Amino acid sequence: MSDLAEVIRRVERLEAVHEIENLMGRYEFYHSAYRDEMIPPMFADRDDLMVEMPFGTFLGRDAALRVWAGVSAEDAPPRDLTGEYVEHLLTTPVIEVARDGLTAKAAWISPGAEAHHFGWEDGNPLRGFWYWGRYAADFIRQNGVWKIWHMTLSTTFTTDYNSSYTDVEAKLSEPPIPSGPHGPDAPPRRQVTYSPTWDPRALELAPEPYDTFPGA
Repeated sequence: MSDLAEVIRRVERLEAVHEIENLMGRYEFYHSAYRDEMIPPMFADRDDLMVEMPFGTFLGRDAALRVWAGVSAEDAPPRDLTGEYVEHLLTTPVIEVARDGLTAKAAWISPGAEAHHFGWEDGNPLRGFWYWGRYAADFIRQNGVWKIWHMTLSTTFTTDYNSSYTDVEAKLSEPPIPSGPHGPDAPPRRQVTYSPTWDPRALELAPEPYDTFPGA
């Protein structure tokens, strides 16, 4: 490879890091503004798409559509968004673009806060709570544009704003898992949720440099 070609390759990989940061940043802004219909187009148009949420794993070309469009599906009850709030940060970014420039792997630690109507509890209370988690994602270029290919959101802990996450008695009640056409295809695979007896060495590490992604 000539010196000029090597410089071009390195610049393209640096630009990829910036584009991926913007992609994930926009994802968080869309999610915070409850514009979930804008999220599925950010994902790759591939049969091997994968989205893992804390409540299940979605597979296939329509995985992202079922995760984010499912909450506004015609057969779903209308949601009361009054007072609701979702804000997640993307901290400690590690983004490794493959040396061939075709794919990338990335990870973030994500502290956040939310407020939701707990419709599965009597009285539909509005509850505010902390939500800390981690993102791990693979990205792929399609038609010159970076897209999310595989994404895992792993919940580290959720707790009321005035409770300790070490207090198992204060654990928040969880909503029912979606079922039917908008439900997951498999259980979650890579969740590492905090408990007072956990071993922090079970946490996944950030991605390392790599040459190419098998099957890309």
